[in-house]
Amino acid sequence: MSHQSLCSVAGFKLRPPLYDSQNNTNNYYYAGNGNTLTLPKHPQDRLEEYVSKGATHDSAECGTDAPKCHPETREAVQGKMLTHIEYGKTKVRYFIPTLAYHLLQLNIPGLRMAIIASIEAHPSVFDKRLDQQVEILILAPIRKLHETTDTTTWLKAIIIDGVDECGPDKEREYETENERQISRENNQREVLSALVQATNDPSFPFRIVVASRPERAIENFFSPLLSAGMVKKLFLDSEYKPEANIELYARAMLNKIGMDYGLPTIWYSQVGQALQIADIPRYWAQEASGQFVYAATVIRYIQDKSGPPHKQLECVLNWRPSNTSNPFAALNVVYTGILRTSPEPILAVKWLHSIISFTKSYYTPWYMKRLLESYPGETGYLLGPLASLIRITDKDGEPDFHFYHKSLSDFLDDPLRSGAFSIPGDGVFRFQVDRYIELIEEVDKGPQGQLPPKETLDAVLRVFCGKITDWIQWPHEKQYDASHIHWWFSHLLRDEARAAVFLAF
Repeated sequence: MSHQSLCSVAGFKLRPPLYDSQNNTNNYYYAGNGNTLTLPKHPQDRLEEYVSKGATHDSAECGTDAPKCHPETREAVQGKMLTHIEYGKTKVRYFIPTLAYHLLQLNIPGLRMAIIASIEAHPSVFDKRLDQQVEILILAPIRKLHETTDTTTWLKAIIIDGVDECGPDKEREYETENERQISRENNQREVLSALVQATNDPSFPFRIVVASRPERAIENFFSPLLSAGMVKKLFLDSEYKPEANIELYARAMLNKIGMDYGLPTIWYSQVGQALQIADIPRYWAQEASGQFVYAATVIRYIQDKSGPPHKQLECVLNWRPSNTSNPFAALNVVYTGILRTSPEPILAVKWLHSIISFTKSYYTPWYMKRLLESYPGETGYLLGPLASLIRITDKDGEPDFHFYHKSLSDFLDDPLRSGAFSIPGDGVFRFQVDRYIELIEEVDKGPQGQLPPKETLDAVLRVFCGKITDWIQWPHEKQYDASHIHWWFSHLLRDEARAAVFLAF
């Protein structure tokens, strides 16, 4: 069948043909089955299914206010590294496919075809371990080009950020938090091992820079490599003048806020003078104890549309730590002050704890919102004032819970830091139990609200019923009887949802 005749078949669209410069052939992807013409997925489409769209530094998921390294810091650090870099941040499952996808986007002659050909030759590659994926998706294609391509024109380094945020495997249940932590650390080691595997290959032309918190598993992994001289450790300490850069960032952002609102150039100086603070950016830099997240958080709070900038700034400046010797003191005070802006701070904190734990179980944002809300609009009511800490909707207005920095979770988990907002684990669990029971009690209601296109009622029921045995046996004050589950069984007993019955009962 010719290209023209295939394209003329009603209802079918073809990706533009791939051109193989070496064999001078066009490759098409189609298949016939009797009178039905079906088009299997193109290899690049399959790759994109396993790509973390929010992993790149310029992703829309990062938001327009994502903190950025200031020029002076960037130049100083790059002086110790390389000049051209790409960023990346992803979940373990999507890690190697995401790297391959971004290499594919570099428009290196021949590399795109080599990666796609490798996917064609190994269709099950996305189900393999990371060490096999890095060989098939990255190393093998690069080797094909290594002898005939000048790699000195390629980008010099790949930066992998947030390895410490790799989560545990989502396909299994965990009886203890220790089991979950072991899975998490194993995933971190698997990611790092795949990166070492790549850099050990003579054909691999990139340097890899790993940015991470110095967690135990990561430190232990790199320790023998450091001793062997295979890696170099760069700790962003006082050598890179964090205080000066925090001051620079704060001053630039306050000036930008003033411009956005049409305020005088010295608008923030006037607010500071009223509180006997001569230079606010310098004051913040000293308070931050080298933690850039402090400056980023207070700036987000001032940018929050819940109040005029000068009022928001006054609030921040009035949140002063009593123990200045604690490096987290200023950040603790800011987090505490922002949490108090919620109309029900303690309930909001229970929500935050729940969202953190539910995210670890890979619950969808829609499901979390429906489970936690006791009335329509409660999400915005409780968490709306906390916009500088958490994003609650995406650009389309759909539920999308995203914490701006992991330090908030650290703050909530540490009773000495969170103080009045410290909630024991059983207190959070009891809150979640009550929400499950209340959802059962909603006679003839069930999950309310319009289901998003990618969600189905049966999928929601399976998740709900798969977990309900964990909650139903917990002592609670809620009362329910047989009539309360009429709605549930009327849906669970349908043929397509019967599996959920066995999960729940």
